[in-house]
Amino acid sequence: MKKIAFIAIALLMLSACEQQKPEQIQWQLPLEAPDDPHGSSAIKNALPDWAVTQLGKAEVVWLQKSTTKVVHTNLAMGEKTGVSDWDIQLLGLASGLRIKNNAFINDENVDNPAAFVEISRDGKVHYRGWLFAKFPELFGMDDPEWKVWLKGITLRPAS
Repeated sequence: MKKIAFIAIALLMLSACEQQKPEQIQWQLPLEAPDDPHGSSAIKNALPDWAVTQLGKAEVVWLQKSTTKVVHTNLAMGEKTGVSDWDIQLLGLASGLRIKNNAFINDENVDNPAAFVEISRDGKVHYRGWLFAKFPELFGMDDPEWKVWLKGITLRPAS
């Protein structure tokens, strides 16, 4: 009799488990990349009018990863120069770049210097967007041989 009771209880327990639907818990949900306004090609490639009117220059550092050769370039606003077989042009500057309502604004109260550049090779654009002095690893050109970052900017007052 004890065997029959044990088997009955076991069957009830097993049948109860089959009826219960599995629930996904938070750590089992698929990972999704957060909305990154810097990574969005529409906003990343947009050059605000105010950035073009800033007067000044930017110091950009190039690291050739295979040789560890470092090259410093200074670019004035609108200037284009070459490093190895790359071309870089400075298209805009910001002393305090931040994002508000999916738009870049220059906020003098924010310490976030940035330069809007276009980096190309053989006439093909490889990167067009902002380089940030405070976050050199997060944004910029993704190339297996070269790392490019903004060392700093110097703004001149409008005359």
